[in-house]
Amino acid sequence: MDTLMPVLFILAVIFLVYAAAQRNPLRKCPRCGGKGTLPSSLLEGRYRICPRCDRKGEIGG
Repeated sequence: MDTLMPVLFILAVIFLVYAAAQRNPLRKCPRCGGKGTLPSSLLEGRYRICPRCDRKGEIGG
């Protein structure tokens, strides 16, 4: 019984992490890398809003 408890605890943690990821499927935007902005192509040192995530930095999976 003493060796079973740590195994059950680890399985419970894995299940909770999996369930949380399924409920909240946001992930980092691949276009801006989670920053929410992209470098401007016209003016150096300026940034524009990422059109894919609309400045959120995250997109739905």
